[in-house]
Amino acid sequence: MKKTEIKKILVPIDFSETSEIATTEAITLARLLKADLFLIHVIEFNGYQFSVVPEMQTILPSLLELEKVVEKKMEKIQEKIKKTFGIKPEIFVTTGDAYSEIISFSEKKKIGLIVMGTHGISGYQEMFIGSNAQRVVTLSDIPVLTIQKKKSKSGYKNILIPIDNSLHSREKVNMAMIFADLFGAKIHLIGFPDSKDKQELNKFKIKLESVEKIIRAEKLPYVTSIIHGNSLAKSAMNYATKNKCDLIVINTGHESKITGIFLGAFAQQIVNHSKVAVLSCKHTQSELSIETPGFGI
Repeated sequence: MKKTEIKKILVPIDFSETSEIATTEAITLARLLKADLFLIHVIEFNGYQFSVVPEMQTILPSLLELEKVVEKKMEKIQEKIKKTFGIKPEIFVTTGDAYSEIISFSEKKKIGLIVMGTHGISGYQEMFIGSNAQRVVTLSDIPVLTIQKKKSKSGYKNILIPIDNSLHSREKVNMAMIFADLFGAKIHLIGFPDSKDKQELNKFKIKLESVEKIIRAEKLPYVTSIIHGNSLAKSAMNYATKNKCDLIVINTGHESKITGIFLGAFAQQIVNHSKVAVLSCKHTQSELSIETPGFGI
């Protein structure tokens, strides 16, 4: 495990409070990881309305005029970060569909982590993910850290890794360990088996033990629990609240890459409803690297 695995961090900027919160978090991570910081704003054109820039809401600006305004706002953010934190992020302004431009940019620049603010969604939107943050989480092969609200303290002290009977990736565990090592956090490894059958439960425990072995090898503090419940997502979030977990690390599954719309049900509920930060990691069938008899993790 090497901290240098994350060398570049990208923050999509929409000038909202949540993107400001995400930027602050990304700055902390960039300084600790000695990573380069990138800020991007995507101007979207929906019918007759460009991306909202407060000072231009009463008029319909030309694309050129809007680009100039956005570039000035981005430069102000850049200078503020440089003056306050001593690092100068690279800034980019482009046009198109925000989520596709963010993903394209992150792949082109070999970004290691995307940090985004999100407002959370529910109801109809939960079935058909519409927000840019949700679409990026769904489609990105790069880990995405989503944040809904400002934390009272920077960093992370208790990191939750939920494990169920679905396929999972080694990357999820690696990312959790990177954050735990950075902030001196304890890892909460929580198992959610879908059966109480003794034989199946023993198989599931072997799966958890394989993860424990990896964490112990890095000499990181951890606790392990097994929880039975009807709603895995709700149980995970309840555990996070009870144990003051400030980061949940999940796997978004390979199925979302096929449809471009749906996350797995567990991941979907966590990303949409968690009030603490969520780090989403993608896997594909070929990327699985932690195996026990009958399981991938």
